[in-house]
Amino acid sequence: MRLTTDRSWRQVVALAAVSVLVVAGCNDRPKGAGLGNGTAGGPGSQPVTARQAADKYLKSLGDGEASPYRLTDNFLRAIAPPVTEDDKKFGYSLSNARDWLARFQGTKFVVGEETEFAGVIVLRGRAESGNKREAFALRMTPGPQKEPDGFGGYKVDWLHRSERQGSEIKKDADPELAAAQDAVRDFIDVLLGGDLRQAGALMTPAWRKTVSPPHPADERAGLDHNPGFLIGTLKTWKDEKLIGYTLSKAELSADKAAATFTAQLDSGDHQTPYTAKAAKDKATGWWLIEAFSKQ
Repeated sequence: MRLTTDRSWRQVVALAAVSVLVVAGCNDRPKGAGLGNGTAGGPGSQPVTARQAADKYLKSLGDGEASPYRLTDNFLRAIAPPVTEDDKKFGYSLSNARDWLARFQGTKFVVGEETEFAGVIVLRGRAESGNKREAFALRMTPGPQKEPDGFGGYKVDWLHRSERQGSEIKKDADPELAAAQDAVRDFIDVLLGGDLRQAGALMTPAWRKTVSPPHPADERAGLDHNPGFLIGTLKTWKDEKLIGYTLSKAELSADKAAATFTAQLDSGDHQTPYTAKAAKDKATGWWLIEAFSKQ
């Protein structure tokens, strides 16, 4: 659907030294717990629920206080390409991640759908910023509840905004099929009306390479495709007449490593069936799209 609608002198010196170390530490890579985004629970406090963690992060996004340390490495690599040689060792840039998250400042999130499977929570709904109304999706994955970060160990594994979204989609009872379905929805959302770089991040490496073979310069940079050509190609797949979609059929392979979906893309006066094939990536554990074509 279309939406028409982030003390003594020695003590002083000691405190100053600690402050310097903390500030310096903020430039280091994530090592598990989030920084500056939560507080430890007191004795006897209840464990943080998935929904509480998700709501807390959405509020931090809108307040402009969202920390990149709360993002999984998989998602950091998807939205924050490395810049420096140090970045390249990890596959992402924390500076780019901060800039990306800053785009959500001032946004109010209205949750319309909540789904949980295998400890994962997905919230979908409306993102309001000024006079602009878009759809959003947030996925958070569980971690050690002992983390004194105010998030119960949950981390953001996916986040997007889009001018398009699906409708009347029910979660499948099988956790793996539900996870695959979530990936398909994310892909179609951002392909039709969101950040095409995110759409590319949801494609399998083999499919990306087929769609956009790397140039020699890309290969020297360690890339498996040509980013510019990929974005250009994805733009040609968009159809401004499309206003939304539904998923009418889903099938999981016997080994639960692949799934096939039928998506009905809606242009208002008619629907066009597409086949979306997803596969579970062994390296990341993410479900990725390996084919999307008109039937």
